[in-house]
Amino acid sequence: MSETKGVIFIEARIRDDKINDADIDRISYEKLQAELEHQLSSENLTFELLEEILDDSRNLWLLVTNEMDGEHKLGPLYQYAKDILESLKVVEYMGPTKEFTCYTTEDVRVEVQIYFLYHTSDSTAEEDQQLPQAEIISLPHSRFANQWEELVFQDDIKCDLIWNVLVKFSRLGEVGDMNPLILLHGPPGTGKTTLCRGLAQKASIRLNTIYTQTRFIQIKTATLLSKYFSESARQVDEIFTKITHICRQNPDELICVLIDEVESIASSREFSTKSGESQDSLRATNALLTGLDRTKMNSNIIFLFTSNMYEALDFAFLDRCGLICSINPPSIMSQYEILRTKLHKLMRRGVIEVTHPIEIIPAYDEAILASTAEQTYHPGCKLLDIVHMIRSGNVNAKSRRWISGRSITQLPEQAILRYLRSEKCDLNMALAYITKFIIFEQDQDKISMEVKQDVGIMLNRDRKRKFRLILDDICDSQAADKYRKAILSQSLSASFKIQIEECHM
Repeated sequence: MSETKGVIFIEARIRDDKINDADIDRISYEKLQAELEHQLSSENLTFELLEEILDDSRNLWLLVTNEMDGEHKLGPLYQYAKDILESLKVVEYMGPTKEFTCYTTEDVRVEVQIYFLYHTSDSTAEEDQQLPQAEIISLPHSRFANQWEELVFQDDIKCDLIWNVLVKFSRLGEVGDMNPLILLHGPPGTGKTTLCRGLAQKASIRLNTIYTQTRFIQIKTATLLSKYFSESARQVDEIFTKITHICRQNPDELICVLIDEVESIASSREFSTKSGESQDSLRATNALLTGLDRTKMNSNIIFLFTSNMYEALDFAFLDRCGLICSINPPSIMSQYEILRTKLHKLMRRGVIEVTHPIEIIPAYDEAILASTAEQTYHPGCKLLDIVHMIRSGNVNAKSRRWISGRSITQLPEQAILRYLRSEKCDLNMALAYITKFIIFEQDQDKISMEVKQDVGIMLNRDRKRKFRLILDDICDSQAADKYRKAILSQSLSASFKIQIEECHM
């Protein structure tokens, strides 16, 4: 029995100036999609993951890689595709595990999705009035463009999430068969919210042949909390009622609802009762659970939740989630790929000049090989050294500033903004600035920790001095000595006994 073929997904984005073209309608999109799939499924074609098929600059690599360019791959469709499409990109592979990220048409099936980006909020004044606690925008949106591709994780979390969404909305089962609640939890700055937005964006593209439109509703949890008695629960109930109405009123639309930091309205009721918290938070959690039970039965809705405090979430809420994913701080490989992706983005924007193809930063595995061969001039080696510097013992163990993916993502731009003093910046300069920035920040961390330690020592001495003065005020030195021994005989903490003992010395 032959191995099941995998699938590569190619996204074709319509140019902004062609969106309202009278000669291009939905039927034209469907025809172009079919023609692209047929042409790109031709024999002996090879595709690389994240390849931009229409990128003419790839021709610089042809002499080295012998890879066919977009003109050969698209044949007679090439010029038309160049005129109408902003990009034609290989974005994802699903199927049997492959050792390499290059795929041939003999081994994979090609699927093309055509889409265009919205650039403004598509919510009407009526919708804004109906849901003042939320932001509503149509997807795919320019705000979330490329966010999915720029996220890097050690595990195959993105593929799992996409597959979960595809199965849920393939309409192969009855309503309610698949649970549409997805929870992402982990430390701050690990990319949970961005991952949710990217997932909604990706779903809007991948499912655009099933749903005519996708609406993204991001709930502002801060607006749901109220100082007035029972007001929070009422607002939570109200928003789920309105979301249910939107789903039923627009059955051909996909509704993606994001509730960020859901612990604010889904905290453990058992813990709240024991800690004596107000009954309002308990009622808000009850309203959330009831609202989810009522809303998730619609076939066109998916809920995305994020939380920084997984342990604080109510068990009944967790039990309702169909998929729970832990998003951990980035590994060494993830940190390398995050920096590599960010640097390449700065190159495309022209912030970092590229004068030679060798300056393209390789993938992590290739950088490891170059490092093993001690090719210190290699861009991959230099970036790998930066990653090791970030994670080395030079970084204070008590400081978490470098752990989050958000910190890593911001690093190249922060370094360039701080140190660039000329009109041009090449890759070597950028890497040198990043190294300098890290050293500076690590030195600042050390100084900060030393200051805190010095302050702690001074405060500790002050406490000892005050304690001795108190003893002296109570009685004479002999009585104070007896009082001290009496205190030490009681069940006091070890650290407190030591402080008293030191005061007597």
